[in-house]
Amino acid sequence: SNTIRTSSNTTTRMEARVSIAKPTGGRRQKSGGGRPPENPDSIAANVNAHHATSVSSEPPPPSESRLIVLAITDVYTLQNLASFKTLVEQTREQYPGAKVISMLTGDFLSPYLLSAIDQGKGMMHALNSIPLDYITWGNHEADIKHSVVCEHVRNFKGTWINSNMISHEAMDHQVEYAIVDVPSPDGSSVRTVGLVAVMSNDPKLYANFKPPGAFGGATITDPWEALAKYQILLEKETDLIIPLQHLYVPDDHITCEKFDFPVVLSGHDHHRVDETIQGTRLLKPGMNAVYATMLEISWSNIPTMDASGGDDHGKEPPTIGAKFVSVEDFPADPVLDEANERAYDALEPLRNTELARVPSKYEPLSSDNSRGSVCTMGTYICSLLKSSMSVTRRQHSYRIDAVLLMGGNIRGNASYDQDSYDQDSFFSLEMLESEIKENEVVAVVDMPGWLLADGIQATHIGEPTPGWMQYDFGIEEDTTVSPPVVTKVNSRDLDREKIYRVATKIGDLTNGQSPPWTEYYKAHPEDLPPQGAYTNIHSELMSYFGRNLWRKLWDAISVIIEDKGMEKGCHCEFRLGQLDSDGDGTVTVQDLQKGLEELLGYSIDDRKTTLAEFVHRFADTTGDGKVRQQDFEQFCHEILETYERDSWRLDHPKPAYTRRSTIS
Repeated sequence: SNTIRTSSNTTTRMEARVSIAKPTGGRRQKSGGGRPPENPDSIAANVNAHHATSVSSEPPPPSESRLIVLAITDVYTLQNLASFKTLVEQTREQYPGAKVISMLTGDFLSPYLLSAIDQGKGMMHALNSIPLDYITWGNHEADIKHSVVCEHVRNFKGTWINSNMISHEAMDHQVEYAIVDVPSPDGSSVRTVGLVAVMSNDPKLYANFKPPGAFGGATITDPWEALAKYQILLEKETDLIIPLQHLYVPDDHITCEKFDFPVVLSGHDHHRVDETIQGTRLLKPGMNAVYATMLEISWSNIPTMDASGGDDHGKEPPTIGAKFVSVEDFPADPVLDEANERAYDALEPLRNTELARVPSKYEPLSSDNSRGSVCTMGTYICSLLKSSMSVTRRQHSYRIDAVLLMGGNIRGNASYDQDSYDQDSFFSLEMLESEIKENEVVAVVDMPGWLLADGIQATHIGEPTPGWMQYDFGIEEDTTVSPPVVTKVNSRDLDREKIYRVATKIGDLTNGQSPPWTEYYKAHPEDLPPQGAYTNIHSELMSYFGRNLWRKLWDAISVIIEDKGMEKGCHCEFRLGQLDSDGDGTVTVQDLQKGLEELLGYSIDDRKTTLAEFVHRFADTTGDGKVRQQDFEQFCHEILETYERDSWRLDHPKPAYTRRSTIS
């Protein structure tokens, strides 16, 4: 058996120092995801004279109203959240009398390895434990099941701000805007700050979602129309408005140019940005809470006289200062850090578990010389990705003709003989982590046949190079000629004039490793998908592995059906009965736990239900949290396509199912 081993106008503030506590103790690195930054940090050497470069080191005097915002964005790991909690707490201690709020401006539920397993459960627990005050949408929150996302919204303990997707199903647990009261320590004055949150409505980001579309079909309206709407609503009620955005830098610049907001807090890009555009300061702290934006807004509230001799202090412009704070410089809150460690325990049962069988033609799996040859590991991973991204019953719907990855992305440089993984040849999470970096991403691009062929050929000439192209099982080359010539794509003869749908690393198309690709896509950047449409490889393949384990349970019951001499067919009621231990018509996580042990021979600690929960989520086709006969019937309708899609790696013929099979 396979043993699972667990294991506006502003005034300037002078540069100031902030006390920083050093971390203590050792912490294991927690898996991440997302995509790496594609641009270097953009931090202006000389910030606009109306904006301070830092914040005060002293608490506010009695009459001053001061707001301190600690903002993070695009978080794909729990690694730094326990330290962010400490940063928030120490900031409140250091600045008594100031109003201190924390926020995250989108992208936190996906895409990363842990969320592929727990659907964001660990992340939401961490954010509630900080506790985070405000949160806003990012495009990747649409990547996991809509029903699960709505549950996360309803269970969030802070305030979820949503200003341009107000038709969202869980809007009853969100607000269109928020107003923050900022009193002075002596209570003599109260300033108010409005928060408005918008995300991108770029259709390219959501083009691969099946009907009803991303976010359960909610309409994402134009972000600048939303900002204009709430500016009119809030400008008479508040002293200042802060847009919270999940937009790319060029779109952030549009906000800066169209409006007179003194500061914008944003995300979406994964690099740090601190620059001033037409008097508006744009701040982005970068990904994964490595840094947090510390924004300070204060009013001295000192009475002044207007031209008629009246009190004019209400029109006093605020002083705005900001800086980036290194979050890891703060010690991790021990309770939250321990909880985050336990969240990652969900991955341990999967590290050495068979997630997919390796066909004999790919044995032994090897990534040796991936920069100088097409290796079996490269072909196998590309083929797994192709099968995974071709699945139709899911929120996304891709049509993939080919998957291409440059050899430098297959990094294990190892040969996995049978002794490496016991008696059977299988692919595990541990092997995936050894070969593919956690933040590697792919996206789908249209590519003419001639360009696909010429691009591959250009990397298969001469000495080994990181750009040496690996490809899926459907691509073939004629290696009897030099240089080799691509003859087949998607297991069919190459059509040089056809437009193929190719999943690949978008950055590799313009990095110079394949001159034909670089020349073409630099001349046609409009053909490249937006960064927010990228798919994390780890997250994608883990979802595929969940589907594969459910199919294996289905096949194991098919053997029982055959042994009983039953007519071939779906026999959904019978299959349900094989797993439903108490006969209530519902297959529970515990039922699947038992099935994995008894039908597939997995040795599983009864206290560790990660694998069973993982499979249960896929088996639940309706998304209601239960697996019943209708879910078996749905899978039966998909099973033929499943076998066709995976035929490249299934050594043995599977039961003959047809669209007309009787569902019994």
